[in-house]
Amino acid sequence: MRKAMEPAYEMHFTCRKCLHRSSHHITKQAYHHGTTLVTCPGCKNRHLISDHLRIFSDKSITIEDILREKGEFLKKGRLGEDGDIEFYDDPKGEAKEG
Repeated sequence: MRKAMEPAYEMHFTCRKCLHRSSHHITKQAYHHGTTLVTCPGCKNRHLISDHLRIFSDKSITIEDILREKGEFLKKGRLGEDGDIEFYDDPKGEAKEG
């Protein structure tokens, strides 16, 4: 039997190594307070999503920080109860049109 679902993020991305598009669920607890990696189902490459335990970096870092350093941004959205998806700019105004 499965426990009640923890609050989580759903993310979709294309692996830069093999160009495989995949989706992953990451708990909000892990993203904001732990270290999170996801494995590409295509090439098995691991992608760092967040590192608040400072395993891979000297400072706490998230995928948003990593992309920002490269001049890129994370597109955020919301999945409604009816299945509709809404995308929006980062509330800090850091998202760029692309």
